[in-house]
Amino acid sequence: MKRILLILPNLDLGGTEAVVMNYLRAGVPFDFVVHGNNGHHEAEAQKLGARIFRVPTRSEGFFKNIRAMRQLYKNHQEYNTVILCTEHAFGFIELVVAWWCRVKYRGAWSHFSNYQGGSRLKKWMHYPARPWLRLFTNFRLACTAAAGRWLFGCNHRSLSTWFPTGGSMINTNFDLVKNAIDLQKFAFDAEARRTLRDRVQMGNRLAVGIVGRLSTVKNHAFALRVFAQLQARTHEADKQPMLYIIGDGDLRESLEAQTNALGISDNVRFIGAVENVHEYYQALDVVIMPSLHEGFPMIAVEAQAAGLPLILSDTLAHDIAVTPLVRYIGIGEAGVDAWADAILAHVGDIATSETQRGNPAHIQALTDAGFSITHAAQKLIKFLSA
Repeated sequence: MKRILLILPNLDLGGTEAVVMNYLRAGVPFDFVVHGNNGHHEAEAQKLGARIFRVPTRSEGFFKNIRAMRQLYKNHQEYNTVILCTEHAFGFIELVVAWWCRVKYRGAWSHFSNYQGGSRLKKWMHYPARPWLRLFTNFRLACTAAAGRWLFGCNHRSLSTWFPTGGSMINTNFDLVKNAIDLQKFAFDAEARRTLRDRVQMGNRLAVGIVGRLSTVKNHAFALRVFAQLQARTHEADKQPMLYIIGDGDLRESLEAQTNALGISDNVRFIGAVENVHEYYQALDVVIMPSLHEGFPMIAVEAQAAGLPLILSDTLAHDIAVTPLVRYIGIGEAGVDAWADAILAHVGDIATSETQRGNPAHIQALTDAGFSITHAAQKLIKFLSA
């Protein structure tokens, strides 16, 4: 099949980037248009055969960006399919340029169920821009129904082999593309668990993890208050729980200050962004995700593949719960104690012995639900080749 041009901000460490890299590794022939400095995944993407084009952002110059994209399409007329990864319908401008340059198939891919930024004006502008995004796309993809409704404001159907050739006024729906992963990479590994726990001296202490970019939407501040409550319930120093914060971002400094203010800094570890997150899943005992909103967090799939108990905010999609490992709970101020209770109860309900963590039923359930990257990539290739 012909190569697909994918437009996204960068190829750095983030959820959207992780999704598209999984599909690239599984054989979907993506090339990329990115902005800014070199991203973490760029070298690997190029080794996998992807070409990477760098253009200015619209904030660096509206017409500068448009000229760069027009020149790209003029120089590379081999691309007849372009997909825009965006959280905001105002991104339709990218697809207007593609339409003007006679790119035949123009799609958008939604990875979020709400706007990630803090600008109320930009969020308001999203709604009147939706019809324009639908007008200039002739196919649409989303990781969940909620993410699709947020970006496109319309309904979804199951991913089919039908690829639209007509105008988008006929096709007004979107198709679901799962945030699939290499399930075997994340499957429970008892030896890896023992090795990492020994290396970081976890002992028999409860290891709680929160994984993802350090941003407001991930609600790390709430997670720290929950952990403070957990710590307060254990008075023996060698049995106190540990919190591992895996990821990086602009809020790191303020979150470190909060750990000091709460008196929990001795038992909190800021790991940063790592490539071996699958190893950390083996060592952890429970993962928490008190996010304000998400599209479909790939972390939740990874944690379930590793057999980990998972506590989620009740604002997140309930189709995340593919296995019995998942529990939802509210994130209101009164919920801090409830989260601490739920963590202890959930870990107690689902024994973390090596046999139960490695229950093959977890992987099978995720496979049946469409989260195997091998199967999902073949479906996407078939869809884009039709």
